[in-house]
This record gives sequence, C-alpha cells and structure tokens, in this order.
Amino acid sequence: MLLSAAVLFSFLIVLSNAQSDERVLENTIPKHLPIQVKLKKEKEQSFKDLKNEKWIREFELEVKNTGDRPIYYLYLALKFPETDIREGQNLIYPLVYGRTEIGDIKTHATEEDVPIAPGETHVFKIHPSQVLAWEKSVKEEGRLQPQKAVLFFQILSFGDGTGYAGTDGERLPRSARSTDLGK
Repeated sequence: MLLSAAVLFSFLIVLSNAQSDERVLENTIPKHLPIQVKLKKEKEQSFKDLKNEKWIREFELEVKNTGDRPIYYLYLALKFPETDIREGQNLIYPLVYGRTEIGDIKTHATEEDVPIAPGETHVFKIHPSQVLAWEKSVKEEGRLQPQKAVLFFQILSFGDGTGYAGTDGERLPRSARSTDLGK
C-alpha cells in the first residue's frame, strides 16, 4: 500500500511538471451559447510552446457560429491571470467582431453589417498594436511569458435587439427568457 501511494505521488509530480511545460488556454465560454471556440489547429503548438516568444503574433482563435441565427457582434476577452499591468489588474486582450455600436444590444444591424452566418467560422487575432505593446513590455520591462490564458465571454448580438451578455451568458433582453434564442 505504501509503495503504491509513493508511485501515485511520483506520477502526480511528473504529471504536474508536464502540464507546466505548456501554455494553457482555459475556455470559460458558457456552453449554452451558439458558438464553438478553439485554437486554430495550425497555431495551437505555437501558442502552447512556452519558449516561443512569437506566440502572440501567431495567436489565432477560431469561433464557429453553431446556431441558426447570424451573429452581428461578438466580444470575447483573453485574460492572462499571472500578468499584471498594474497592481491587481491583469492583462486582457479584447477579441471583437462587428461594429462597436451593435455591442449595445438595443442597436440593430444594418445592411452594411456583415454577420458570422450560421455554420461559418471567424478567426480572431490579437490586434497588431497590442502585439507590439506586449513585445515592447517583454523587452523593456522584462515581463515573463504567460503560462495561462483564460478566454471569457462578454457580449453576443444577433443584431435584432436580442443576444447574450456577461460572463455567464445571460439572455437579452431579459424579458426574452421564454424565447429560445440562438438555438
């Protein structure tokens, strides 16, 4: 019994060390939302490699509209919990699709707005100015490369006054709870 406990403990230490050898993306997007997110297959190893200092330039996140309604606005955020920009404030990169005004759920889409159609995929990248700012902070301030990123949800708008908001993906407008949005 003592030997098996020692073997198990050794296994857990090895597993823990193996897990810390890769950058991790924690996906906290609520499962009921009509989107599916994943790192782009060709960019996954680049993101995970802790020795790759170019990971931020190569970061690509695929978001697929799994619902049956077009998505006109989508706001996700990528947070690095171990990287403070100011005391107690973590580094967060916004990942935004669509016209900013549609982020206000009351604003409707126009003919000029291009949605992510049902079944379509959009690839998010970190904005080039944010990439440059990160690389500058690594070079000038000696920031360490993050080991963990947390992806969280903010807003999804169908462009018709309905959608979801908040990290828990609450349906909007709140009076529309009885309808089946996004499915």
